[in-house]
Amino acid sequence: MIIKIAWRNIWRNKKRTLISTLSISGALFLIIVMRSMQFGFYDNLIKTVVESYSGYVQIHANGYWEKQSLDNSMEVDDKLINTITSIPGVENVVQRVQTFSLVSKDEKSKGAIINGIDINQEQLITDWNKRIVKGSLYLSHNNEVLLAEGLARYFNAELGDTLILFGQGYQGMMAAGKYKITGIVDLKNPQLNNLAIFMDIKSLNDYISSENIVTHLVIDKAEYYEEKKIAKEIDNVLSNDYEVMTWKQILPEIDQMITADNVGGLIMAFILYIVVCFGMFGTVLMMTEERKYEFGVLVSIGMSKIKLFLIIFLETIMLSSIGVAIGIILSRPIAYYFNKNPINLAELGEGMDEAMAEFGFDPIVPFSISWDIPLSHALIIFFVSVFISIYPAIKIFMLNPVNAMRK
Repeated sequence: MIIKIAWRNIWRNKKRTLISTLSISGALFLIIVMRSMQFGFYDNLIKTVVESYSGYVQIHANGYWEKQSLDNSMEVDDKLINTITSIPGVENVVQRVQTFSLVSKDEKSKGAIINGIDINQEQLITDWNKRIVKGSLYLSHNNEVLLAEGLARYFNAELGDTLILFGQGYQGMMAAGKYKITGIVDLKNPQLNNLAIFMDIKSLNDYISSENIVTHLVIDKAEYYEEKKIAKEIDNVLSNDYEVMTWKQILPEIDQMITADNVGGLIMAFILYIVVCFGMFGTVLMMTEERKYEFGVLVSIGMSKIKLFLIIFLETIMLSSIGVAIGIILSRPIAYYFNKNPINLAELGEGMDEAMAEFGFDPIVPFSISWDIPLSHALIIFFVSVFISIYPAIKIFMLNPVNAMRK
């Protein structure tokens, strides 16, 4: 009965109801579309960074990150790997060796990061087939390397060319060798493209005169697990000989950029909520003031003030529910469309893709289709409705029927 009365009452002034619901739905539509784009960009950025470089979690010998030297490396055995993989959420563990060397070809020389990898392990984290530009991905132990595209341009290198590497090996040994280019890769990151060389992990151990040392253990996590929780659990089971870091600690500038952009989005959402709040409050204020006489009559003939308040409360909730439903119905198809057909920032303006690439970002922006976005903002609208209902509650409980019926 109360629900029927509330539903009938909100349509007594159709124009006001339509304006109120459209303001709510319009604001919610803008919020959902904006946040879907932001979170889609964040997810894609994190995925790109994680797959191209850091992984979600890394393990090093204690002190390695402060002083990145081969002498601060670690030895890895099956027991250590099994201990790490037993942690819930750990999907893959990839071993890497990383060092710095001077690379020469003909009359040109340049410093480079030499990465010792097992390409079969790396494929568990990243689809390297999408990275290969020329040649073959698979490296033998016979002094073969993959060269990043930027370095290939710098040296004007082609498949089959020879590079000379010279650097410091393990525990003060000298490292030197000749390596044949068997593949050229595009890492989708300008910094890595200008610095990276990859060789088989056993070949790199031979190059630095060591046996079975590792500088990085890179962890890939299962979906829906938090890297921070995984890192904490790994840290708890390992000794103090190791340091465990998440991608946010390894690349704090990316995390800070996401946080700053997210704050900007929240400010925009807050402004839209203020608009919704004032719109709903204005509607409730007019509904309450215009119906003082009606309220006085209803109380005089025996309707309890609590029941009267429930009617007004339901009217407010119904108004917000209609607006929320329209906002979600209009915004979700847009989010789904741009999730399947991401925005290509390179098409929005000349040089946009180069600007994004300069920071190592993929210029493709898919929208997030997580239901957390519309549902969380719908809940906020409902909380706003409940808060606004305080005003008519106060007016009703302070109502004097005799005074209310005086015109």
